[in-house]
Amino acid sequence: MRDKYPQILKAFASTKVPIFLLGLLIFASAAVVGSVRLKLLIEAQGINVTFKEALSLTFIGYFFNNFLPTSIGGDVAKAYYLSKKTEKKAGAYASVFVDRVIGLFTMISMAFLALFFVEEGVVDSTLRYIIYAITLGSIIFLVLMTNKKLAQKFSFLFFIINPIKEKLRKVYEVIHQYQYQKTLMIKSFAISFVSQILFFTSLGVVALSIGSRIPVKDLLIKMPIVSMMSLLPSINGLGLREGSTVVLFGPLIGSDKAFAMSILWLLILLCISIMGGLIYAFSQQFKISIKDIDKGAI
Repeated sequence: MRDKYPQILKAFASTKVPIFLLGLLIFASAAVVGSVRLKLLIEAQGINVTFKEALSLTFIGYFFNNFLPTSIGGDVAKAYYLSKKTEKKAGAYASVFVDRVIGLFTMISMAFLALFFVEEGVVDSTLRYIIYAITLGSIIFLVLMTNKKLAQKFSFLFFIINPIKEKLRKVYEVIHQYQYQKTLMIKSFAISFVSQILFFTSLGVVALSIGSRIPVKDLLIKMPIVSMMSLLPSINGLGLREGSTVVLFGPLIGSDKAFAMSILWLLILLCISIMGGLIYAFSQQFKISIKDIDKGAI
């Protein structure tokens, strides 16, 4: 993108601030809705948590994403601080893990279903195969999470992380139990659907703030891929997210505007993470000591 600096700066200069702030507000709303899902999943483990605490955990997760590997590094921090308020350590980690999986699976499912509502040729065949592959991988993962006998056949892989093998087994046992709570799962997926719609909308609004329009079908189909790219080794998906945004949305709105959109998206993430940092800094529930760290997380 180095040869497109003038066009990129022009896109930034044309940004309509009120519309951008609306995008930020919608993104924050998606995080608030997602916190409702997190609260339900935590309480299913018999861990008492208020909505304010669940919301705080969500925002500090965004904060720690800036320092931990991939865009899910903040989940480790969320699980750790949640585990500090309960004796059910495995339940704390399992609830945060399941929360993340439901969010990702909902997003991927929406992309897969969206393919059936677009005409042949509208979506690049390579993109279709990528979505099919991601969907298949997600289904296989869910099967492993819900089928103990099948999962045991792959247990030999844990020799790599043998020191915490037993702790992981406990977490897996708790995760496995979620499948029997059908009402909870239906509620969680419904909430996740609303959260993802808000998330997609926020990105569409950010595009509007620089004078571009992205069709809903393209947001549904391409955003899951951008999100999956951000899970690859990186710090908060930095670089991977922006690069994939340019590759996937560049043909629609121009690579310069796609890059500008990705930077504005990054700005939204930073704003949200700053909120999380302030919560982390001033909330007593997140104060820890060296003794707490020495005791271990699970």
